[in-house]
This record gives sequence, structure tokens and C-alpha cells, in this order.
Amino acid sequence: MLNAGELQQLREALPPFGDDAFPPAPLVAFCRAYHLDFSAHFPEAAYRGGYIDSGEHRLMLHRWLQPAARGNLFLVHGYFDHSGLFDKLVAYGLSRGYNVLIFDLPGHGLSSGEPAAIDDFGEYALAIEDALAAGGLPANLPLYAIGQSTGCAALTEYARRGSWPFAGVAYLAPLVRPAHWTLVRLGIFLMAPFTEGVARKFNRNTSDGAFLEFVRSDPLQASQVSLRWLVALKRWLGGLSRKELGVGPLLLVQGRQDSTVDWRYNVPFVLDLFAGSEVCYLPRAGHQLANESADIREVYYAALDQWFQRRSLR
Repeated sequence: MLNAGELQQLREALPPFGDDAFPPAPLVAFCRAYHLDFSAHFPEAAYRGGYIDSGEHRLMLHRWLQPAARGNLFLVHGYFDHSGLFDKLVAYGLSRGYNVLIFDLPGHGLSSGEPAAIDDFGEYALAIEDALAAGGLPANLPLYAIGQSTGCAALTEYARRGSWPFAGVAYLAPLVRPAHWTLVRLGIFLMAPFTEGVARKFNRNTSDGAFLEFVRSDPLQASQVSLRWLVALKRWLGGLSRKELGVGPLLLVQGRQDSTVDWRYNVPFVLDLFAGSEVCYLPRAGHQLANESADIREVYYAALDQWFQRRSLR
């Protein structure tokens, strides 16, 4: 694990994403610390990392290109997450012969912005647009996407703005309403004038104990839930109509032990937005599906394989 000083050195050393130079030593150390160094398992995958500008933000991008790739996979992480916590999904994509692109949302990981804060979910949609535009994924290959939680909300906002270049999409534990939304809204009303955030609790949102220990010691984790983010979520939900978006179906993967989002409300809501979608329920899974235990991940990896294969035939 890198310390705060090493992470600051990394931020200062980050090259522009288009730079062809070998990654600087601090970025190589970051990839090793967060298990994003796939040179041993996928030696032919060429890595590039660096920053791009998106509105007022500077975003961190990571990309792996493989010779003879059969598709491109775009990953969008969740709230409090960052690219360094999505090593398992990156490895999934590489193992299936995909090129992989992932970026840190504004306010997360190595991207700029107040930790875990945003003023408008449109900034997430713009970040997706800019990451895809700058990512350099081969345009002749089908593009697939996987979002986790807030990453799904970001993709939904992106779809609302008329863009959907994906051959196939999967939502993991999508965010519409968080759990206990009525109480959360009351808390926003009562606390927003007096505080900038609420102390974060590290909940047991996965059955993978090693991941839970890792994330608790991760220096890139925010220490509080941002009130700005909650206000932006409330505003986004207020403008989100329960109408079909017209971009086609997706695969929705949902754990039945999820206590982070109101999944009983969210699942039918997402099905209304994306007509013809299918649901894969995981009886033992929590919210952090990208980092669930290996046996649970293998179940939904098989569902992803089938879904993307079916979408590629259309």
C-alpha cells in the first residue's frame, strides 16, 4: 500500500494520457500496490496510464490493449471506489480477450475534485464521454460496459443525454435510491446548512474479508459521505423519469444481501428505463459485487459471458 506522500508524488508525476513514454516509476508502483500490474499474467497487454481534462476536472485513465482483441470493455466504478479497487474486473476483461479502459470518477482515486463530492451528476456523464473519447479503444471492435452502483447512475445519465455506443452493458448493484432513502432525504434537509459531510462507516458490503481489510487501509478512501453529493443525488432523482430511454436492454446483476441500495425499488426502476433487460440475482452477494468472493464472482462472470456473447451476435 502506498502512503499519502507517495500518492502525492504520483499525482505530480502523472503524464498526459496520450504520452507514449514508459509509465513513470510512481505509476508503476501504484499499479503493483493495487494489483493492476498484469505483466505476468497477460504479458502481451500493453498498458498506458495518465490524465485527461474533463470540464473542471482532471481524470485518471488506465488502459490495456491486447493484440487480436475481440472487443473493448469499459468499466465505471462506484461511490468511494477507484480504478485500483477494480483489478478483478480488469482481469476478467483481459482474460476474455478484451481491451480494457477504466477511469477514476471526479472526486475519486487519482482524479481531481473534493473527495467523494460532485455538484451535478451531469459531471459524471461528461467524464464518461471524455474518457471514451480519449481512451483510444479500437473503433472497429464492439464496445461493452460494466458499471458498479454509482457507476451505473453515471451511465444512466450518459444515456439520458443521447449517447449509447455500447454493444452490451451490465449493471452491478445499480444505484437509483440508496437504502433508507426517506431518512437520507430528511438528513439532507436537517444537516446541509450546518455540515459538509457525514462520517463514513465501512460496512461489510462483501463476503471477501481480505478486500474489506484492504479498503479500510486504503489512503485513497474518503472519510465522509459528501452532503454535496447527496444533494446532487436528490436533484438527479427528482429529474429522472421512469420512462424507457430507448437505448436497448442490459444485464442487471443484484445481490439479495445488499443493504447499501434500495434494490427492491431500484431493480424494477432500471427495468423500466432499459426495456428488455434481464436480471441475475445472487442470493448470498452484498453490494460490492466487483469485489465479492471468488465463488460469487464466477457465477455472475458466467452471466456476463453469456450476455455479451448474445449481444455480439445482434
